Amino acid sequence: MSKREAFHSQDDPRRLPISPPGTRRIPGIDGLWAANLDKDNLFTQIAATATHLYEQPPVTSSAQGLERLKAIARLHSMLDAAEAAVLADSYEYLVAETVSQGSQEPLLDDLGEIEEPVEDQSAYFYGVNRSDESLIRSSFVAEAAVALRSSERKVQDKLFFAEGLRHLCPDILDALSVGEITTRSAQEIVKHSQDLAPEDVQLMQQTLLPIARQATDSAVAQRARKMHERLHPKPIEERHKKSAEDRKVIYWHEANGMSVIQLHLPAEKALAIINTVNWHAVRNADPADHRTEQQRRLDIICDALLDGWPATEGTPLKARVAVTIPALEMLADPKRALADLEGYGPIPVGTALLIAKDAPSFIKVLTDPWSGAAIDVGREKYRPSKALRDLLRSRDVACRFPGCNRPAESAEIDHIDAWAKGGHTTRSNTHLLCKRHQMFKHVLGWQATYLPDGSVNWRSPNGMICVELPGSVTSVQNFDFEKEQTPMLPTIELNDRVRRVLGWLEPPEESTA
Repeated sequence: MSKREAFHSQDDPRRLPISPPGTRRIPGIDGLWAANLDKDNLFTQIAATATHLYEQPPVTSSAQGLERLKAIARLHSMLDAAEAAVLADSYEYLVAETVSQGSQEPLLDDLGEIEEPVEDQSAYFYGVNRSDESLIRSSFVAEAAVALRSSERKVQDKLFFAEGLRHLCPDILDALSVGEITTRSAQEIVKHSQDLAPEDVQLMQQTLLPIARQATDSAVAQRARKMHERLHPKPIEERHKKSAEDRKVIYWHEANGMSVIQLHLPAEKALAIINTVNWHAVRNADPADHRTEQQRRLDIICDALLDGWPATEGTPLKARVAVTIPALEMLADPKRALADLEGYGPIPVGTALLIAKDAPSFIKVLTDPWSGAAIDVGREKYRPSKALRDLLRSRDVACRFPGCNRPAESAEIDHIDAWAKGGHTTRSNTHLLCKRHQMFKHVLGWQATYLPDGSVNWRSPNGMICVELPGSVTSVQNFDFEKEQTPMLPTIELNDRVRRVLGWLEPPEESTA
């Protein structure tokens, strides 16, 4: 995958019948009076409702509590409406500012020749155009994620919803801003406005808004989906074929060493898989088998994918599993030591030892007992560059960009201070970044500063500040986020015992006397 493809694979494929960014009307365009009027419409009800709740006496009955809950729910809707309007308008202003900056005269050097900024050179390297709307959108989503302390994916969803309310469904926005409908109902109407003509969206608003004021969210969602199917200009067979091209596998991690795999595939194939698994679960039922039906079904799927169906040799591909077992924790208290499964997180040491038993290699890691951060790795089997890579995988765990959780195996070593400007390839000047966020740093003006405690201070193009800790850190008692540079963590004494654990010192010869 090319660098450009790695970036554009994150583009939002959803489509609303609204004009392109930079051409939409926003309150500030009509002057200060219109902007203030819009602000009052968005925030007056919020202030009044919050003040009313504040002035009420404590709840003394269930009936009073339920009335307060209704008021709080209305306040949630109002806040979500205000957030959507501010989010959509902020993006519009950013696009307008970027277009304005792009129209300025190019800079000249001392000889009167055009001076090409470093960011433009990096943009050429990554094969992108800095004025491209999708690139501007991605950087804005990342900045808004820092401001909202959320993930880029969630903020991307919020921006889609915000643009739909602000520029396509103003009646829905008005109803949401006074708490007449819920956020979920508004989201369902916007979501099902995709690919429809503007006049059909207006019909959907007029039909569903009275229902949304009274009915449940699920009732609104069902009607919105039916209206979308009826009004859609393309036949469902054609849309099904296109959706099948978007089939994918998604996974995420949950607590207690468990994960979830989600398959997005055509319904007929999903039913065929489920029916096949159910058939095998019933056919192979054994009275002595104490597993539940759900457990048998899952075990059948795992056996089929990892070992093959009965009478087959299974797949030649075996999962690559990397396990890190902190050496000092094992030395201090083996019963309480936690290992780290790469791409997931902490697992019991007993499980880690079972995984590592057949592993072709084993990485010994020195961790800081105060914070849990990886600070060095054994080097007896690796060249320095390999040792540095191992250290960064153990220390960073994932991409170090704020909110990004792409695992270390899909990231690359990036120089915090650029190599071209004298930056060294050391652990204090390198971190892991995925290709997408490398481009943010080198092309879009995101700045990273390494702090002595191992954290990275990020500054967005518009001045949003976020401190990103190494993924291996488990305690922040020594981090002071109010200072520009946080104090150094206590150092570990590398005595002979620690060096032997890491394999850096041969064990003493036994005396024959």
